[in-house]
Amino acid sequence: MSERQNAFTIKTNRLSDEVYNQLATYAKSRKLGDYISSLILRDLDDASTGRKATEDKKNYEMFEHIKNELAELKALAQTTGFVGNDSFKEEEPSKVLHLKEGKVADLENISGSLDDDDLEEYNDF
Repeated sequence: MSERQNAFTIKTNRLSDEVYNQLATYAKSRKLGDYISSLILRDLDDASTGRKATEDKKNYEMFEHIKNELAELKALAQTTGFVGNDSFKEEEPSKVLHLKEGKVADLENISGSLDDDDLEEYNDF
């Protein structure tokens, strides 16, 4: 980006009298810079709004396309008998098997033993 200029020059001989008088009024009241800035910001906002409108239109078209594709898929599923097939239904929560607690160890058939030597290794706690 180039350096900012302190001032811009406007060639007034190409402006209509109506436009020149309006600019002169703002210049005399020392509000010409603010006025020009507001016009440029409005133009930028309008351009942004135009882009957003284009994006909104594209999004709407895509949504319509997806909606039409979904309708075709639903129709195809109904003609092939895919819809209503019980094998794809979720089971009701009451029919789902619940895990039950069980024994961690069978205490009736214990084998092996502990010697005093085994216990000495862990006597620090």
